[in-house]
Amino acid sequence: MDRMDAIFGRSFEPDGSSGAAWTPACEVSARDGKAVVRCDVPGVDPGDIHVAVKGRTLTISGERKATEETPGEDYWCREIAYGSFERTITLPEEVDAKAVKATYRNGELNVEVALRKELTAQTVPISVEQPRARPSKAISNRLA
Repeated sequence: MDRMDAIFGRSFEPDGSSGAAWTPACEVSARDGKAVVRCDVPGVDPGDIHVAVKGRTLTISGERKATEETPGEDYWCREIAYGSFERTITLPEEVDAKAVKATYRNGELNVEVALRKELTAQTVPISVEQPRARPSKAISNRLA
């Protein structure tokens, strides 16, 4: 088992917690003049989640605590990571921490940060250029 722990870079404690921090999956998008950060944090008590803003940095941290201890239980598989996590996201501009709104619902944390209008995502047209015609080999040989 020690070799497997070394290969995967983590070891599991008897309570199911892992020595390595886990990282919630997050998506960041622009919508309605706001940067919207959505993180999946199922099993994390909303009281154990912290959202902080400093300058252009948004930090989401917290802890998923093991809720059920079954002494002597012989697990076949334990894939749920427990312990602390932290995600840091760089925003496109400095924001006022008072303008940040965070909501938690059904294991999903949503953080909305107001942006200046010119920083929201815009569609950019793509111009398609035709490749330049190269002289054929037969013509090149005749010119030589």
